[in-house]
Amino acid sequence: MEQDNEQKSDKAEPIDFASKIIKPHQKISRVVDEGDLSRVMEDAKILYNLCYTQVGVHPGGYAVAHPQIDCEDSLRFFVTRDKEIIINPVIINHTRHTVDSVEGCLSFGEYLPITVQRWNKITVIYERLYPDGKIEKCKENVSGIRAKVFQHENQHLDGLYIYDKNL
Repeated sequence: MEQDNEQKSDKAEPIDFASKIIKPHQKISRVVDEGDLSRVMEDAKILYNLCYTQVGVHPGGYAVAHPQIDCEDSLRFFVTRDKEIIINPVIINHTRHTVDSVEGCLSFGEYLPITVQRWNKITVIYERLYPDGKIEKCKENVSGIRAKVFQHENQHLDGLYIYDKNL
């Protein structure tokens, strides 16, 4: 009997998370329901890793939305670099005036950041999904960078991008 000279590696091949980003599309994401939760948990792992992955000129992001990796059946959720899974977010109130926000987007890896207008204070309602499967309904008054993140990711969920001329 011949000895197999090939050594098998127990190490998994590294995942190229940047390759998970798909071409921008204008499809509106559908609301996440209870039957989607296992898929949300699985896809959230990819989104979280993208928060720390160099994509073009962008060294990751504060958050990544599901439509950035799925255009067939994109779901209404995003993941933050703090491992929050934010489901079905809705902005229910905001200030009258906007502020400048310099932003980039992983969906446009080679585009430099641009200045867009954002409300500095917003009120959002959403559901937070925890790793143990628990869901918490949330209503939060947010400002600063967190408010900008919610607005940026909500635009992705609505099929809009910061580089769209109509924003």
